[in-house]
Amino acid sequence: MSLKDFDKLEEKISRMVHGLKALREENQKLKKELHAIRQDSSQRDGEKNEIKKKIAALIELVDSIEE
Repeated sequence: MSLKDFDKLEEKISRMVHGLKALREENQKLKKELHAIRQDSSQRDGEKNEIKKKIAALIELVDSIEE
């Protein structure tokens, strides 16, 4: 291999390494976003369950008046 070939190889490897670093950074960012979305979803599920319990309690209260 000539020196020119090694320079090309070095350049390609350097681009590949920079690309890999960029992908890892993006992956970390996406993982953080996913974690935040999951937390938000979990919180909303909890709120929905509380609302369902309150509605069920109100329905029982209304039903008890009718009896």
